Amino acid sequence: MSFRLTRRGFLQGASGAALALPLLESRSTRGQTAAVPTRLVIYETGEGNLTNRWMPAAMPQDALALSEMLQPLVKHQSKMVVISGVSNKVAHMHTSNDHNMCGHTVMTTSLIDAAGTGMFDAKAMVEAGSLCLGPSIDHYLADQLKASLPINLAVGDVDPGENQMWYKVKPVGSTGANPVAAMSNDPVKTFKTYLAGLPTTTTTAPATTRADRLRSQRTSVLDGVWTSLSSLNAKVSAADKLRLQAHADAIRAIEQKIAYVAPVQCGGATQTVPATWTQPKSPKFVGMDVQANLMVDVVANILACGANRIVTLQDTMYDEAYFEFLPVGPVTGWHAQVHNDPTLKLGYASNNDNPTLKAGFLYYAGVFNRLLDKMDAVVEPNGMTMLDNSLVLWISEFGTGQTHSVTNLPVVIAGGAQGKIKTNRYLARPTATLGDLYTSILNAFGVPATSFGYNDMAGFNNGGISGLVG
Repeated sequence: MSFRLTRRGFLQGASGAALALPLLESRSTRGQTAAVPTRLVIYETGEGNLTNRWMPAAMPQDALALSEMLQPLVKHQSKMVVISGVSNKVAHMHTSNDHNMCGHTVMTTSLIDAAGTGMFDAKAMVEAGSLCLGPSIDHYLADQLKASLPINLAVGDVDPGENQMWYKVKPVGSTGANPVAAMSNDPVKTFKTYLAGLPTTTTTAPATTRADRLRSQRTSVLDGVWTSLSSLNAKVSAADKLRLQAHADAIRAIEQKIAYVAPVQCGGATQTVPATWTQPKSPKFVGMDVQANLMVDVVANILACGANRIVTLQDTMYDEAYFEFLPVGPVTGWHAQVHNDPTLKLGYASNNDNPTLKAGFLYYAGVFNRLLDKMDAVVEPNGMTMLDNSLVLWISEFGTGQTHSVTNLPVVIAGGAQGKIKTNRYLARPTATLGDLYTSILNAFGVPATSFGYNDMAGFNNGGISGLVG
């Protein structure tokens, strides 16, 4: 019995096969039995930003036009929300040098136990070792979701000093301050701790990302049917050859959009460390840029491989960042430059005119962009990228570092939290508070909160950021 394949029949069949296979892959039994979790990632940098250069221009209907200091994120604009006007109203209830009261409360919006009595004392001086009377948003969310304790990572020193931000939820029945969450600043040890059971290796070979490696190993749907296409291509007319090529190009374009990098292949995850790099040490922390890149890779692997769904990354070098890797580096007296200290004789009328500050803050934006790149490169079983399935917050303890401002904190949210957040918007919310911001984040994760942190006075919590979660 002979079988005759018509041109129409072949094209219909090839189209069905080529388009069906990626969908079958993403709808496998694995994908059906385990829903993709929404992740929370927080990236915190110190000393605020150059407010005048950071603030987006007001546009009709909350449209987003990236400012100068946000330009490194242009590739991810469609997946971002920028928020201005957010204030830390809890901070100035304390007696402090500003750094301590802002750094300790930016993630908790709770009062501080400065006197060590388990209670708030407005007259007691807040020190670096003081503890908060409430958990940080990451640990509170994990507790509400019954998830694993968040992983708190650092770029710079493992001791954040004045910027101690991460606090655990108190054990049931206990009173007083909340325990401090431990941090890790060693990307190699962190990789081994959370991914070693997969198993992992550390090499000095040319760097490739997990997503890149898995993509190269994944058999292309188009490649799988190309042999048949090539065979038919030799037997058809020139016009039909063009049609086949156009069809193949269309399949390739679709395939690139829906490619699925399977987390189950994390067993082959590897970490690549430059052969000449060593863990940065006090006081200058030379090599902080490499440390940051390695930590970003670790964060992406932890999330993609299911080791945890809540991870924070804090740049603890808010005071004396050396920035030897920048064209303006090495930088002497980063903190003094942020304050435009007259003893430095910089000659700038405003911080906005200082190229060193501009380069440093743009570097932070670059690290955040690398994190978004990594997360957006992994496509998950629900057809969305890991970034789409996450909420990624970039924030600082100050608005303007020069004045230790607790108003107008620079807030960027990336990712759609699986459709809970409408992106590509700029929300100017001059009456919003940190309590509102974190209430909205809780709501995006399905936690029915109406406030977060201190809520004993009017104006500290207003039910969330208007229009952020929908």
